[in-house]
Amino acid sequence: MIKLDTSFSLGSIIESNFLGISNDAEPDNVIVTLSKNMVTCFHMPSQNQVHCWSSSDKLSSGVIFDSLTNCYYGVFNYTRIGKWSQTSSMMKDMKKFNFTSKIIKLLTRLDYKGTVAVFENGHCECLKEAIGNRKKTRDAVINDGETIELAKLCIFRTKAICIIVSVDNKNIKTLRSVPLEDTFLPINLQISFKNKTDKLLGYCIRENSNSLNIVTFWSNGYLYSNELYTESNSNDFPGKQLTEITLVNLKKQVTLIQLSSDCIGLYGAEPKGDGAALVVYNFHYNMVVAVQHFRIYTNPPNLWCFGNHLLLVTGQNLAVIPFTCERNNLSLLMDNNLIKINDKYEEIEWDSYAKQQCVDTISASALSQSKLNEMIITDHIKNNKDKSLIRLLMENNDISDTSLVEILSYCSLNTSKHSNLLSKLFAYPPLNKPSCLRRQLPFENMLIILNTLYSLMKEKLIEEKLVDWMTLLIDCSYQQLLLSNDPNVLELIIKIQKDINSKCDYLDSVNNINYTMRVIKSKNVNSKNRDGPVNNLYKIEKINLY
Repeated sequence: MIKLDTSFSLGSIIESNFLGISNDAEPDNVIVTLSKNMVTCFHMPSQNQVHCWSSSDKLSSGVIFDSLTNCYYGVFNYTRIGKWSQTSSMMKDMKKFNFTSKIIKLLTRLDYKGTVAVFENGHCECLKEAIGNRKKTRDAVINDGETIELAKLCIFRTKAICIIVSVDNKNIKTLRSVPLEDTFLPINLQISFKNKTDKLLGYCIRENSNSLNIVTFWSNGYLYSNELYTESNSNDFPGKQLTEITLVNLKKQVTLIQLSSDCIGLYGAEPKGDGAALVVYNFHYNMVVAVQHFRIYTNPPNLWCFGNHLLLVTGQNLAVIPFTCERNNLSLLMDNNLIKINDKYEEIEWDSYAKQQCVDTISASALSQSKLNEMIITDHIKNNKDKSLIRLLMENNDISDTSLVEILSYCSLNTSKHSNLLSKLFAYPPLNKPSCLRRQLPFENMLIILNTLYSLMKEKLIEEKLVDWMTLLIDCSYQQLLLSNDPNVLELIIKIQKDINSKCDYLDSVNNINYTMRVIKSKNVNSKNRDGPVNNLYKIEKINLY
């Protein structure tokens, strides 16, 4: 099961010059080839730039990192490969290898040691071997007049295999497998629908430990899956019909990509308007499990997946969407937006037996866990059951933002009385949608909670979640704080600022001391052989110039 988080921008790009994205040495880093002359490496969670290189030579494909040699490689003008180390600050110092055959791109992945070079004629070869045989003539895999549209390095039954998709002058696409070892026979499969009126909108290769499938999406709105290496002879392309997807425009191109063993992502235009939609489909339940919308659709709709991060182009921005892989759970599929709220209700009195019967009925229904928690929390608050609320917060991690704000509002009425409940609440991750905090919690109550947070922070050296909650409260009431003329409010904000600055200074001092201690410990100097005092932080050497 995939759960999408809030997206953020990694930077601006110019689509016409953009060459692609690839894995870096660290799992959370990506290499972004912004143009033919500019390469940047980003750390996605922090949005910080780690490396940046520029070159007078023109790149013809995206730069990659090779884990076998711990070096970066780029293809220049299709016939030259450049190699430079992680410590190089400029690309002009790179080592160059000239080829007689054109190279389309270099392929790599985190779980494969090495890099694969894909040549213009479809030949695929390990980079180390390709550099050693640069002058060799390579046999063509695709036909004359065809160009490579997709090249992907897959791991199938622990063996590396390249999947390439080529397109000819008549726009007919052909999938071919190029085994890097003599383990599997090559595949030659034409991607066409038996009904010629249906148009191919997008496709992707779905790989599992023991299966390799091509998933296709057509203008009739249906997804299909076809297994490539199967023991049965029935190979009726496009294969098994999965489900109908109605959340994207069926007249525009759609990009498909594998997110996990059970899920793929579809990125395309919205059915109406100029926006875009990211749809997550789950094979296990054969249904859509998540949707996220964007204001601008960019053609082609580029989409990449690296670790637990999705990257896509929207307008002239490169957006990052973190996601989490959770176990398949039916209750998580019951989206709150799909539940119709009945505003017409009647309050009744019932005895304890009838109430227990109702709770049992609700638990056996198809409501999601978060919706059940909302009903239980509301009931506990009405009956002032702090201990029950604390137990619920400790034992359950599927509590909606609405319920968290409801508990906050309840505690703000008497913070000293509900101090234990507040402590457990602040140990919970902050809200995903801050809008409900602005809507449900009055400014006066927010100030009370902010004051309580400040008191808790003074008692502890540093607590990340307390800082997160405080940041959330200040962000949600930022405009009201600016317009407030109350001197008590200003005094509180100044006290919070001084306390956080003091803690930051303390942490900086501790880090400096730790660094000094590591330097001292790393020097293994035998002081017994020296007459004078020893300083391990520097060394004096005599150099004979003549």
